[in-house]
Amino acid sequence: MPRSKIAILYVGGSIGMVMNQKTGRIEPMESLSMIHRAIPEMQREVSLEFFSIANVGSSEVTPDHWVEIARKIEELYEDFEGFVVIHGTNTMSYTACALSFALQNLRKPVILTGALLPINDIAGDGRMNLIFAIRAAQLDVAEVCVCLGPKVIRGTRAKKVDESLMQTFDSPRFPALVDFSTDVHLHPWRMVRRKRTLSCRPTFDANVVVIALTPGMPNAFLENVIKAKPHGILLRAFGPGMVSESLFPWLRQVKEEKIPVVMISQTLRGAVDLHRYRKQLTMEGLGIISGKNMGLECATVKLMWALTQASTPLRLRELMERSLVGELDE
Repeated sequence: MPRSKIAILYVGGSIGMVMNQKTGRIEPMESLSMIHRAIPEMQREVSLEFFSIANVGSSEVTPDHWVEIARKIEELYEDFEGFVVIHGTNTMSYTACALSFALQNLRKPVILTGALLPINDIAGDGRMNLIFAIRAAQLDVAEVCVCLGPKVIRGTRAKKVDESLMQTFDSPRFPALVDFSTDVHLHPWRMVRRKRTLSCRPTFDANVVVIALTPGMPNAFLENVIKAKPHGILLRAFGPGMVSESLFPWLRQVKEEKIPVVMISQTLRGAVDLHRYRKQLTMEGLGIISGKNMGLECATVKLMWALTQASTPLRLRELMERSLVGELDE
């Protein structure tokens, strides 16, 4: 029986670092051979091929990297049964969301993984995370996922919640898709492999500002946002989408400037509902777009992506308020 072919795309992160014995500092490794040698048993189980995209810490990742990763997967798509992207953990959720929107109609899994410690650290998480990710890339899953530890979670729902080796990522708003904890459990709500034509649209507008409301936020701060002329605003509101009435004049000004505003909740598992309270009807009249129960990372990246896909405000609203890749509950 032929072995599955899995492409491993290396972007960087702690998993690919090594300890400099002279300086005591953790530095990027010089080649991918160290990662290759760390998983000899997987070489026998599957056919692995490594591709270097970048070698950067995740804080240095930009939308240009998202485009490069997506285009590389598109290029290799017919030659491999699955893809693993090795990435730093700090911005992994953003990249997972970006790939989810850039690579639609997937019929193969794209699994992001990484580690808090270098792969050659015997007490670290790198080796096991990579093994879990490679195994996940062989399963009947057809979406972008994050896999650190025994759980595979939807990319658009993933959030870094800790610097702990036990549970670095979680999915507060949606259950895991796969669980390796004991046996392999594939849950029925995952997207499965079937015949689809890949749609690769990796375009993003990074001119988006995120505002987390706080009690008594000075209007001067918000006025400066308008002066910066963003192409979109993501507003993190209280509870189910509540803001102080003192912000209504600013919201009217934003509407006059034709800057789209997407609202999400600051609560960990909450959702925006613009029909719950009477006061919220005013915000709907001001053109506020509901981000429903999308998390910060997902809503930010989706707005960056949707701005390049929508030619009208109505189309932008349709894209943002509709589930495209399982990122929100309708």
